[in-house]
Amino acid sequence: MHNSKIVSLLQDLKAHLFGGTWSWSRGKAAPLLRRLTAVADRLGDARHPAIAVARARLEGAPVLRIDADETRVEETPHGVWVRGWIWVEQHALDSSDAKQEAKLRTALAELPQQRRVIYLAHCVEGLTYAAIAARLDLDVAEVQRELAAALLALSLALDET
Repeated sequence: MHNSKIVSLLQDLKAHLFGGTWSWSRGKAAPLLRRLTAVADRLGDARHPAIAVARARLEGAPVLRIDADETRVEETPHGVWVRGWIWVEQHALDSSDAKQEAKLRTALAELPQQRRVIYLAHCVEGLTYAAIAARLDLDVAEVQRELAAALLALSLALDET
């Protein structure tokens, strides 16, 4: 049984004995309560052995980190997940999401009105070609052509450097 399971068991035992409707006399039970609390606290501070293995594997890796005070793990039948951090450079953030979103907004605003309405109806509202055609009094084929043109224009705008 790993420490985390022992700690959980001790906490459950403490809650059952001292926190429920039935409880021991506080005076007689105080030493036992202190011992249970001390053992649970000491075991709770222990690190899972997988954390040391993960740290050793990542030693010197410039983009991965496991915090020194990390104690939480997720055990599975095939191994243990250890939480960690991945480094992402600021320039990667600046050049990706924000710029792509700005390009998309600009390109969407530059679409002809009908094309933009069709794109938003299909991609945002989730309407079918037939529903859009009925709403705008168009042929389904015209809706498909307009949507294809919108997707092409937006794709080209996002690909621009």
